[in-house]
Amino acid sequence: MEVLDLEDTRGPGAYQSYMEASSAPLTGFLFALPLFIVYHAGLWWLNTFAGLRWANAIDIAIADTLGLLGMAGPLLSFLLVIIIFLVMHAMTGRPWHWPPAYTWLLMVLESLVMALPVFLLSRLVVRLLTYLPLSAINGGGTGGDISWRANLVLSCGAGVYEEFFFRLLIMGIFTAILGGLGIRSGWKFVVAAILQAILFAASHHLPGGPEEILSFAHARETIPVFAFRFMAGIYFAFLYIERGFGIAAGAHAGYDLMVVLLEVFAPLDAA
Repeated sequence: MEVLDLEDTRGPGAYQSYMEASSAPLTGFLFALPLFIVYHAGLWWLNTFAGLRWANAIDIAIADTLGLLGMAGPLLSFLLVIIIFLVMHAMTGRPWHWPPAYTWLLMVLESLVMALPVFLLSRLVVRLLTYLPLSAINGGGTGGDISWRANLVLSCGAGVYEEFFFRLLIMGIFTAILGGLGIRSGWKFVVAAILQAILFAASHHLPGGPEEILSFAHARETIPVFAFRFMAGIYFAFLYIERGFGIAAGAHAGYDLMVVLLEVFAPLDAA
């Protein structure tokens, strides 16, 4: 008598299906696509109607690097992102299909939940260091020459371009190098996550940048901000490894948007 294996006849549950679909490179890119669109459309609007020429530093760095290689044109950095995600998805061998509608809603909710630890950590740093404004933690806030509308646009750009560059590219390169050196699988991800987090935090304090005042000559202000961003970089690396690009980018953008919107409608620095 033939015995049927019931485990083989049952498909994955709804939870497992969601976890697999939401972590796929193509799903992650499609989920982040509205952020890309809002960012680039917002930059065009700010430049055309408000006379502002702000842009995410990573977006500019990618475009400048491609320009040095003889490739130039509008939205070239975004085109590079599209190509890389299409190649990544093809390499996974996963089917090219549209996930169920509930996937997108659950990814939004998960991103917002995953943004909360970073937001709460930023509030803890501000509470412990009363001389440090929340805008310093967020990378500009609503102060200075950056309007809150520009900050909303830049928050979307930070979520997608910084996750693409530091978590996908930089951490991926470090992981490949460490793997080639014979580092064990678990440790290579740990070391790669630490290295990219250091670069992620340091990138906000480059000379000539908007946070030049928070240089290492001003250690009292800079060290807590650097430490916060280092820990945020580790956290987003964990999200990227465990949940994929979409959730990491959504959580990053969600954190930035929380800070900007709360500073506009309920200033936290005055609390």
